Amino acid sequence: DVAVTGVQTCALPISTEVVKILEQINMPTFIFDFQNEQKYKPFKNLWHANNLNFEAFLLNTAGKKKTCFVFEEASIFFKHTGKKKVLQEALDRLLVGKRHDNNLIIFNFHSLRRMPLELLDFCDLMILGKTTDNVSHIESKFGEFVEIYEAFKAVHASTNQYIKKYIKLNTSIAEN
Repeated sequence: DVAVTGVQTCALPISTEVVKILEQINMPTFIFDFQNEQKYKPFKNLWHANNLNFEAFLLNTAGKKKTCFVFEEASIFFKHTGKKKVLQEALDRLLVGKRHDNNLIIFNFHSLRRMPLELLDFCDLMILGKTTDNVSHIESKFGEFVEIYEAFKAVHASTNQYIKKYIKLNTSIAEN
């Protein structure tokens, strides 16, 4: 299962949602967190990824089974993997093999516009919070993904800075 985490407000970091997920699972957890956020410290039970660069983190995902991988600030992985074939291959292997390997992969994006559309092919869940993304830009990028676009519009229009939409991709939208 892949959880795609959307964005944050200054008041409620979306990483709080990631922590809630991590508290519910019982599997080794590898977190790439270059900000070294305090919230993730209890979950770095195998690998202190903040000491490694993103290339080392991605390459070291190979062969792991029944493992949770958290990509905090995930846009860096997609920004740089296309430049190096070996990194793109490592990411592709991780995503394509996630179900067979029983891995949970969480990508945390702080801007919906930074999320690559190709990732949706592997996603089961998106948690969407407030962003500063422009409605027309999100419509042009995600318009064909009705569930995502409708959730974005609702979150964007809300005066509740803590609103989140849980989107089971291609099924339904729930609000928390």
